[in-house]
Amino acid sequence: MLLPKLSIVNIVATAELGQPVDLAKLAHESGFLYDKAVYNCAYLKDRHTHGKVSVFTTGKMICVGAKRFEDARNDLKYAAKKLAKLKLVPSTRISVKLKNIVATADLGFSLDIERLSRALPDIIYEPEQFPGAIYHGKELEGASVLIFASGKVVFAGLRRMEQLETAGRVAADLVRHV
Repeated sequence: MLLPKLSIVNIVATAELGQPVDLAKLAHESGFLYDKAVYNCAYLKDRHTHGKVSVFTTGKMICVGAKRFEDARNDLKYAAKKLAKLKLVPSTRISVKLKNIVATADLGFSLDIERLSRALPDIIYEPEQFPGAIYHGKELEGASVLIFASGKVVFAGLRRMEQLETAGRVAADLVRHV
């Protein structure tokens, strides 16, 4: 069986500024959204970002919504430069860490999830709780595969780009049993 084509739908990456940030000073800055009554962080989203960067008072930042790690890295570096330009932090080099990759695939055919769950003991399928089967394989190093009767597959918790190929092989191997 051919490996399914995986599409990255979300990259989560983090970085630390190494010092606190006064978020109240971002309330009226272009591109930032901050409302202390609603958020515990400030959000940066403008025409220069691919995802959304959350900036916390601790100096930690999280980028979500980018489709490539390079874009998430650039978003976090852009946020750090913007905060330095506003004189809220000194100009600093940040170390960006990839925390999560969410990818999807379409196998191109429907699956009998109940039959799949009976064929493979490592699959959790409780249709009253969730409409798909869940697989936590050791080869995925803590990531999960959600398998739906429509043939759609979601991979969550991948932590390295190299795991995408492994995830594709796992999906192909799982559906061989149907």
